[in-house]
Amino acid sequence: SSGINAECPLRPGVKHSDKPVSGRVWKQKKESRASALGNDRTAKSSFEKKMMLKKQKQNIKVLANQISSEKNAKEEVKRKRQEENKTRRAENERKCEVVQKITNTKKLKKIKKKNLRSIETR
Repeated sequence: SSGINAECPLRPGVKHSDKPVSGRVWKQKKESRASALGNDRTAKSSFEKKMMLKKQKQNIKVLANQISSEKNAKEEVKRKRQEENKTRRAENERKCEVVQKITNTKKLKKIKKKNLRSIETR
């Protein structure tokens, strides 16, 4: 190489410095492009390791299914018990009611409308 181009091979006659061309000295110099940052490949895992992870995932799924089915069974038992209690309460309320039987149906025509609303047929 000649003595003239020894200072800067890109631009002859211009001395190369660390100062950026744009003149913005407060900006940091980039080592690599942003697009090159995410390109490093991770080390590939072995087949045995993959199979082990797969087995672990399957075990976790089985446990999760088992737990959810137990929870559903408990909820079903609780719901049935609540339903039985509700029907039992309704029966007990009917048993303890004071009822007056109406034998003469002509009386119903004489009764006021307000009283008719309270009458139930069984």
